[in-house]
Amino acid sequence: MKNLMRTRAQGAEAPAVKRPKAGETVAAELRRQIVTGRLKPGDMLHPENVLQTEFEISRPTMREALRLLEAESLITISRGKNGGARVNSVDLAAVSSQVGVFLQMEGTTLQDVWFARTVIEPPAAGLLASLRDPAALADLEDNIVQAQEAAQRDLIRYADLSAEFSLLITRHCGNNTLYLLSSLLHNIIRRQHENVTERTSSKSSVDKLRQDSISARQQVVRLMHRGMAAEAERFWRVHLEQMQDLVLRAYKSPTTIDVLDEAPRRLRAVGKVRRTQDAA
Repeated sequence: MKNLMRTRAQGAEAPAVKRPKAGETVAAELRRQIVTGRLKPGDMLHPENVLQTEFEISRPTMREALRLLEAESLITISRGKNGGARVNSVDLAAVSSQVGVFLQMEGTTLQDVWFARTVIEPPAAGLLASLRDPAALADLEDNIVQAQEAAQRDLIRYADLSAEFSLLITRHCGNNTLYLLSSLLHNIIRRQHENVTERTSSKSSVDKLRQDSISARQQVVRLMHRGMAAEAERFWRVHLEQMQDLVLRAYKSPTTIDVLDEAPRRLRAVGKVRRTQDAA
């Protein structure tokens, strides 16, 4: 009985905690120095032999640590006489691409992404209205002017500017987390805008929808100029919800996002399309 109790007690013991390898420990320390700003983008790490001495590790262990950091895109390792490890700036485009691939593998739909926009962008619009930053509002107004011109000449450019307007709202709202989340979704949103533009370019009613969308952007900027934070947040949420309904009608059924599809072809200038139709 005593042996049985002892066996059960031993079986109930928590499993031993796995200790990190030496290379992982060194990588963690160098990662901490990069994240905290002690090592900045562009800085060269000490040569391998110096790092080996500092951390009291072998050459293979040091190289394992550097490979881990390189795999995370935190450093770039160049070979040769003047080579070495240099600290990178974070490549949001690369991270965004990985996020897009993950979401597509998970079967994420366009409706799912649009809902996320209604969570992220309206609060950012309210924050931006409370800041009333002249430079930020000037960026939004410049985007609108470019979109008005593109709506007459280059519809794909117009689609890209529409997606960029949302990104500008989060970029200037003063909340880094909202901006990061928006940045990670930006490429998906941009491609979706382009895809819908291609699908609907031949419909005469779509031109009015583009003009209505531009008017909505002008209105939210006016609210921001007045510092009307709650109104700007509410207005932008309603606009996104209305646009979601209109955009998703271009698809016959719930559509999974596609981040691997080829970029859409460049549409002909609107003016040329109209002249061709007139001539017919």
